[in-house]
Amino acid sequence: MRMNGVAHLLAVILLSGFVSQAESETGGPTISESRARAIAWSAGLVHVEEIIRAGDRWELAGRTVDDDEIILDIDVEDGRILN
Repeated sequence: MRMNGVAHLLAVILLSGFVSQAESETGGPTISESRARAIAWSAGLVHVEEIIRAGDRWELAGRTVDDDEIILDIDVEDGRILN
């Protein structure tokens, strides 16, 4: 799937820096909710319907431009997409 120019630019801007000062269970910095949303947008979500933090991951549910539902788990420490 391709993002339009504005969506791509927004994703790049958001990915460039939103890191939370919160500490994870292991004592390291964690990514913020804003950063988790930006990662989801870069993975193809155009609308995030739900986002919650569950321990060591962010759980996001949303829709693609084709209205397909996607559920993503994102590692809270390094932003890796886990599924």
